[in-house]
Amino acid sequence: MVTLWILIVLGACLTASWPVTIARRAAPSCSVDYFASILPAGARVERVQHVTTGFFVETGNIGYPTFPTGLPELCAVIVHNVTSDYRFGMFLPDVWNSRLLTIGSYAFLGGINWLEMGVGVKYGAVTLSTDTGHSSGAGDITWANTTQRQVNWAYQALQGSVHAGKTLAAAYYGRGIAYTYFSGCSTGGRQGLKQIQLDPAAFDGALIGAPAWDTKHLMPWVTRVAAWNLPEGAAHSLDDARLFARLQAEVLAQCDGLDGVRDNIVSAPDACRRAFDIGRVGCDATADGAADDGAACWTAAQTETARRMYADYVAADDGRLVHRGAEYGSELEWATYLLPAPAGDEGPGNVRRGFDAQYERYFMGYGPAWPTAAYNDSVVADAEARDERGPRASADAFDLGPFRRRGGKILMYAGLADNVVPVRHTTLYYERARAATTAAAAGDEGEGEGADDFFRYFQIPGMGHCWGTPDNVKAPWMIAGAGQSVQRPPYASAWSVPLGLGGDAAHDALLALVAWVEDGRAVDRVVASEFNFTDAAKQNMVLHRQRPICAYPKTARWDGRGNQDDAASWDCS
Repeated sequence: MVTLWILIVLGACLTASWPVTIARRAAPSCSVDYFASILPAGARVERVQHVTTGFFVETGNIGYPTFPTGLPELCAVIVHNVTSDYRFGMFLPDVWNSRLLTIGSYAFLGGINWLEMGVGVKYGAVTLSTDTGHSSGAGDITWANTTQRQVNWAYQALQGSVHAGKTLAAAYYGRGIAYTYFSGCSTGGRQGLKQIQLDPAAFDGALIGAPAWDTKHLMPWVTRVAAWNLPEGAAHSLDDARLFARLQAEVLAQCDGLDGVRDNIVSAPDACRRAFDIGRVGCDATADGAADDGAACWTAAQTETARRMYADYVAADDGRLVHRGAEYGSELEWATYLLPAPAGDEGPGNVRRGFDAQYERYFMGYGPAWPTAAYNDSVVADAEARDERGPRASADAFDLGPFRRRGGKILMYAGLADNVVPVRHTTLYYERARAATTAAAAGDEGEGEGADDFFRYFQIPGMGHCWGTPDNVKAPWMIAGAGQSVQRPPYASAWSVPLGLGGDAAHDALLALVAWVEDGRAVDRVVASEFNFTDAAKQNMVLHRQRPICAYPKTARWDGRGNQDDAASWDCS
């Protein structure tokens, strides 16, 4: 693997971009005996290792089997909370800047997220992650067969890990933590919001990506859209990936220019929603104009299924909103919930499509034989009731006033091409939290109007779930959000934004959040980047384009003159 940075330069960038108060800890304290002496009751040390080789591995980690490289010298610790049965890991760097960064999880994965902890520790912070109380892959929810395991995943494992981690870090370095931060996307985004709601003192700043915040409605929606696509092979079923590619191409053809710029990016999906004519999707054609083999031709019945995907899920009995539907431009991600897994590769629980029916079978106790086709609206009411009396996983306490009054800041982002957690539902969270927090603060001296003083939301055109962009879109997306740095070279040894473009608050959303929390510099924009690989092995790349992403509801506007691939040619308005 090609390394794109020299560690000496990396260290200089860290010192320059993130002012630090340095604390050093002697390696002899990195021992099982030392940590056992400072752990609270009910916890035990599983492993302690002083890492001097730049590399760390935990064998048997099913959820996160890729591990970081290029690490600074640090103390790696694994702690098991025996009472509630969850584990957490910490990287404590030998040279520390008095900050703690908690790293979120993904989906229903069970394991410690060492890879992204490795990114965080290169900022000079102590990093922490929990296994959420189980060991599993992303689509496996068969572990959720006890209330304690569900509660661990919902919030308790992270909450307990953060509290214990703060205590361990302060004792290890012999000084208090100056600032605490969180970075997570998808389930990680939900975790961050949930902790802020439960404990406003948990973090000073939270970088929240595409949060799967509405568990009790998101998971029934996932099963509902899978049920629409049954039975497989029916006239209405969307069961070929080429169908999604054809629909996405038609969306680009009709909607790309609605923001005034032809750049293969749907940047104005609201306008697209009003203007798009799905009846024009038709068939692909070969270069000589002849019809293709028919696999990418859309039938009238299939267009009705697509209309359902775009529409909001509204309960039939009372007309209330359950979940917002897909955004225009997100079609390539529909495959996550609609395409069947290859026969014989269904995975635990016989899952054929993404997570369909898994939540109902295991979190809700319907049993492994419960079929997706049995779904109806009664599942929603049952999911709501079970979540309220059980794990309380949904992060739907919208009044964030206590966090705001502490001076806490939230920088939330989502890709406009995200359909794993439909971006319109992320926007719904922002709208509800903004309204609830503002209403609760009405009349309070100094609260002001709106929520921009502590909560800003950024939509990233062309980005999918958490990171990435389709090859035919190539939208700028990288802002050093959760999980993003390791998607591009040098992969496991990455941090911030590659090619020397990161390491500052202009391009790195985590550093922008830090500047907001610690220096009062509110975040109006962050420059997003996209790259082109220069070799087949995808180990080298060059910058392709950059563009600012803007604090919602502002959007990036081209000046009409400059290079469209240059961020300097764009402004937020």
